Amino acid sequence: MIGFASWGMRSELSRLWQICFEEPARPADFFLNNFFSPRNCLVYRVGETVAAAVHLLPARVVSKNGAVRAHYVYAAATLPQYRGRGYMASLLACAAMEGARRGDRYSVVLPADEGLYGLYEKSGYTRFFRVRNLSVGAERLRTMAGDKTSPKTLFDFRRLSLLRNSLLGQNIGSVLWNEKMVWFAAGMGSVYGDRLVCSRTGNAFAYALCRPSDGFCAVLEAMADKEAFAGLAASLLREAPAPEYRFRLPVSGLFPGEGKPSAFGMIKPIGGSALEEIRSDAPYLGLSLD
Repeated sequence: MIGFASWGMRSELSRLWQICFEEPARPADFFLNNFFSPRNCLVYRVGETVAAAVHLLPARVVSKNGAVRAHYVYAAATLPQYRGRGYMASLLACAAMEGARRGDRYSVVLPADEGLYGLYEKSGYTRFFRVRNLSVGAERLRTMAGDKTSPKTLFDFRRLSLLRNSLLGQNIGSVLWNEKMVWFAAGMGSVYGDRLVCSRTGNAFAYALCRPSDGFCAVLEAMADKEAFAGLAASLLREAPAPEYRFRLPVSGLFPGEGKPSAFGMIKPIGGSALEEIRSDAPYLGLSLD
């Protein structure tokens, strides 16, 4: 039986997360204690057991006529003993109907691995979003920083959301997040050891969500215009030092013409909408909690 979750299901949802994603309790509990909403969670129950669940996080997608409502499919999981029975396909179908009922025009998902793209294609999703991956050595970043010595900076998440949405607001097909979602993405990232690096150069602001690793720093998202990037480069070198920085960027923007574009996420029109309303050369998902 499919239905919305209840507050009393959080311990069972945490167990589902831990089993399916092979993680300790901390990531699941951070989400369930800080961002969980029963009206944004559909569960498939078999008897009294939550056999599968999917969370629908509110988002917006930039269309040719302005930003429209959407949801991001998050932490979709089925207990191992219930897999292969179509429970997740049923949940995704229900998610599309419930999303359309509340005014969502699109459903967005980032499959955890290449093998899952086929599963979502069977549920009506299309490969859509793209990112550009490139590596930048610390010496080059130092040259780009020049004499900028941006002090350690902290911003409220409303400012970060406004910055992000201003840079992506004309990028048709891209996903926009509100300040609560930006806060959650940064907080969830910190559970995994990520760092949020911010900078200010005059009135120009910038940020990067970084994941330090052995021998390099993965920059999962960087938002800055040309004027602000020098300060961000200085902050990255100071707060997330590494010999190499591996950036994941929108197809257009920083480091123009560099890097290799690749697929990064899927979308499904719902509620009578169409892909033509949001089709472009470089739709960007970002802040995808992968």
